[in-house]
Amino acid sequence: MRLRTALPVVISGLTLSACAMAPMAAPQATLDNIQALRAAGIAPLKVGAFTPGPGAPTAMDRKIAVRAGVQAAPKGSYAQFLADTLAAELNGAGKLDPRSTLSVSGVVTDTHVDSTMPTATARLGAHFVLKREAVVVFEKDLDVQSSWSSSFIGAVAIPDAFNQYNGLFQKLVARLLADPDFKAAARAG
Repeated sequence: MRLRTALPVVISGLTLSACAMAPMAAPQATLDNIQALRAAGIAPLKVGAFTPGPGAPTAMDRKIAVRAGVQAAPKGSYAQFLADTLAAELNGAGKLDPRSTLSVSGVVTDTHVDSTMPTATARLGAHFVLKREAVVVFEKDLDVQSSWSSSFIGAVAIPDAFNQYNGLFQKLVARLLADPDFKAAARAG
């Protein structure tokens, strides 16, 4: 008899735990990007405005949903989280300067995450612009994606999907920082 009453409580607890997601951690600089930035010889940069793409539903910039799980964007905007990720990498390498004449801005052009079985996917893309004073010296669309084996169990699949999606922000910034055209445009002098 106790098993019959306990089982629904346990199942409800597992189901509800899949819905509540911990907030995303603040972006941190990665050793690979710090080393790449220092080796590239780029000038200090400031981070300008990052916005969601025109025509994109504003809800996509505020939160993402996977099955029964919802994760809110830090500071209310995934576009801003991309800017904060770039700023963290630049700061870690000593290349962030709010007074710089070089400014990087961006527009998020693609954002997607799902936990479809058997293979889940996530994508993130942005249109990056680098200006020296008011002159555009670099402009390019860049994107990254990820795929992984998805679990049938929501309590496993939902956090996996959020972790994969969240990791794309650093991957996209790394792709920008490794881009030869970006590095050439951002070099000192």
